[in-house]
Amino acid sequence: MTDAQRMNDEQSTLWNGSAGRAWVESQDLLDRMFQPFEELLAESAKACTDGRILDVGCGAGGTTLAMARVQGVQGRCLGVDISEPLIAAARARQGQGTATVEFLCADAQICEFDPASFDRITSRFGVMFFQDPVSAFTNLRRAARTGAAPSAAIMNGLSSGPRQAMHWSAARRTIRS
Repeated sequence: MTDAQRMNDEQSTLWNGSAGRAWVESQDLLDRMFQPFEELLAESAKACTDGRILDVGCGAGGTTLAMARVQGVQGRCLGVDISEPLIAAARARQGQGTATVEFLCADAQICEFDPASFDRITSRFGVMFFQDPVSAFTNLRRAARTGAAPSAAIMNGLSSGPRQAMHWSAARRTIRS
């Protein structure tokens, strides 16, 4: 097992255990805290009203649902997260009028998405957890249509450390190819 696989297994265990449950229990507070980021990412969905959006690390679905509201009935959103407790919470929040949204419990780093199936790939604090960002962004690139637009919010800036810089370097190289 590689270091990346070991670390990824640790993330899965964490988010499917106590961290996932704590996040669900704190969802109202987290929604209020992260509202500005949700609004920015949802605003970006306006350019994709009749397309498909992939929300990586969707958590309890707040951003996915906000993008679906912006898109209206013509678009489709898929929220994916490694945490079953968070995906269950997202599905519970889905309610009426959001038939254009689906939630999938999977690891976006290795999930076999249909090739060239998304017009936009977005993430609110999800991609920063990638253990092997080059492989992960390569996988997401395969899922993106030509010209697909990426958008993401991450904690800390590129200057906060080599890990964040490595993620965005990998993303830029992958998206350009």
